[in-house]
Amino acid sequence: MNITPKMEKAMKIKNTNFGNEIQFSYPNETLAISTTGDNCNLSCAHCNGHYLKNMTPINDYKSKIKTKNISSFLLSGGCSFEGDVPINRNIETIKKLKEEGYKLNAHLGLMDKKSIEDVCKYIDIVSFDLVFDKETIKEVYKIDKNKEDYIKVYETIREVTEVAPHICIGLKGGQIKGEYDIINYLSQSRPKKVTFIVLIPTKNTEYENVSPPDLEKVCDVLCEARINLPNTEINLGCMRPRGKYRKELDELAIMCGVNKIVLPSNNAKAKAIDMNMTIEETKECCVL
Repeated sequence: MNITPKMEKAMKIKNTNFGNEIQFSYPNETLAISTTGDNCNLSCAHCNGHYLKNMTPINDYKSKIKTKNISSFLLSGGCSFEGDVPINRNIETIKKLKEEGYKLNAHLGLMDKKSIEDVCKYIDIVSFDLVFDKETIKEVYKIDKNKEDYIKVYETIREVTEVAPHICIGLKGGQIKGEYDIINYLSQSRPKKVTFIVLIPTKNTEYENVSPPDLEKVCDVLCEARINLPNTEINLGCMRPRGKYRKELDELAIMCGVNKIVLPSNNAKAKAIDMNMTIEETKECCVL
């Protein structure tokens, strides 16, 4: 893929505001724990509970931290039928982790206001998926929610703790639908950081046979974010396709002006070196 004028503009904005630097994240010191085990009520089109299997059940976290150097936790789990991640059921454990000095990142989903206020007393930052396209919400999550529902929860979280919006590029079966609308909304009150992920066609899901979004379209979304969010830290998160796709995406993402790439490909590292970038390596979840 050739470098476009939009990519050149995005890179110039990034260099002006952040310098010729790139962060590579290897989040070995963040333990992802699930408050619901591998159970999720929604059976979403892109996941179907698959990624919960890679998380540590919350009741087993003590055995994990004995064998690993853990400084932070990602609190997550499956969703209820309302679209919330019920981590508040484990609020005493969460409180204990905070008192022990761990940094806490959390997925809350479409949690109600009272629960948000209760649990966010102990949360350093919330990773919140923003989805604005109603068709996408219905097709992927199987819930009757809309853009306004997501904005309401996002704004509620912002009132009580830091929040890093997450945007999945190509969430609707590899199609770009609603991503630009989200960026436009965020540009009105720019967040400190935002994380982009990319749809992974995953085995045993409704989307296992779709193609990931076209790389040119992904790059255009990333550039749009950099241009409209000039002072926001832009992360390329861990959830993105592997193989050749990732190699090409990671290299291009640098040219789109991202600040951080999680688990970067060798192509990205070589590109950064070739561009004489200052490379910083981090060991925690990208928003921490």
